[in-house]
Amino acid sequence: MEFTKENMRFYIFMRCKLGESAKLIHETLHTVYGDCACSYQTVYRWVKDFNDGKESIFDCPRPGRPKSCVNEKTIASIKKDIDEDPHISVRELSDTNGLSYGTVHTIIIEHLCMKKGM
Repeated sequence: MEFTKENMRFYIFMRCKLGESAKLIHETLHTVYGDCACSYQTVYRWVKDFNDGKESIFDCPRPGRPKSCVNEKTIASIKKDIDEDPHISVRELSDTNGLSYGTVHTIIIEHLCMKKGM
């Protein structure tokens, strides 16, 4: 059985509800999983959160831009811009689409399979 982050949090949650200390929980995890166990600071933070009333073992959604802005919509937008003006620069594509230079470059090379000089 794979011991995921959620599994580890659930284990900590249950042990916390049984009244065990962060130190004891960490020692047990370290005995069983060795260096693969989470750090004492992580166990301490989760125990504190659970004692403060947190019930979920999952991460809260984080604000901001999603990790990957390379999706069908952005790829189609870049392709449309290139089709309209084959001499458009990567910087112009970056500015008009609100993407980083590197992201636009990746879309052109890896997703649209276009290479310089074509």
